[in-house]
Amino acid sequence: MSYSQLLNIVILVFAGLGLLVLLRWLLKKVEKKRHTAIKQDDYMHAVPTSSPIDKPLREAQKARARSVNFRFSIIRHAITMLIALLVVFAIGISFLDRIPATLLSMFVASFGVVLGIAARPFIENLIAGIVITFSRHLRIGDTVDIDKHYGTIEDITPIYTIVKGWDWRRYVIPNADMLSKEFISLTLGDNFRWTYVEFWVAPDTDIAEVKAHAIRIASESPHFAPHEDPSFWVMGMEKEGFRCWLAAWADSPGDAWMLASEMRTGLAEQLRLLKISPHSYHVDFSGDSDGVASRMREDAVGPG
Repeated sequence: MSYSQLLNIVILVFAGLGLLVLLRWLLKKVEKKRHTAIKQDDYMHAVPTSSPIDKPLREAQKARARSVNFRFSIIRHAITMLIALLVVFAIGISFLDRIPATLLSMFVASFGVVLGIAARPFIENLIAGIVITFSRHLRIGDTVDIDKHYGTIEDITPIYTIVKGWDWRRYVIPNADMLSKEFISLTLGDNFRWTYVEFWVAPDTDIAEVKAHAIRIASESPHFAPHEDPSFWVMGMEKEGFRCWLAAWADSPGDAWMLASEMRTGLAEQLRLLKISPHSYHVDFSGDSDGVASRMREDAVGPG
């Protein structure tokens, strides 16, 4: 081994160590920011429930902290191995003239085939997991609607992402698929939700009376956020009935879920008390003296 080759090896080793120290320092800063965000952020469940877990917020924060530690540990190990391989490869280049070309080409081809077949799914998901970790479009604790699954991001491992559904079921998605999926994030930027419910009333209904009761019901909900008054619209006028919307603000996706449920329940009860039909069709069952026959009568009430 010549002096120039030895000097080249020393320079490459120190350059690799310097790059490794720099990258690990940057990773440590990002990891510290993630832990600070976990302590400051309330874990927003998709649906507020009485959790069977004691102190669910603290447990969720601990789980998120463990997940962050694990992911960054994997990333640090992956970066260390990658830099080591790059240094070894760079050092090996200076010795290529001593290796027979046929043997070298056979080794490279065999290694490439084995790596491509055996490690492709793992490498794809690992790279996708690293990309998701450093991106801001998806974070643990976010409320999402993905593939008709509504819930919160419970964990992002180096290989897959776990979505905790509103019914506490877990939906496991490989990171490579997660990176390419389209989904609705309900907490990207902020947690506020403007939620609405749709209902029908018969065409002969006093809309002003329905509007007053609907706005009162939304305003009295404990999950209503009074950023502005609830809104009421008539969205359609059909011969079967009027299609109405009631909309109001909530401070989080979970509160929006509960607010919508409370508005539906309150409207259903109030319309029953006011004897307001949801459409213009009335079914009248009446039997003969033996109680055997029944008939259905349709009363069509036109808007005019």
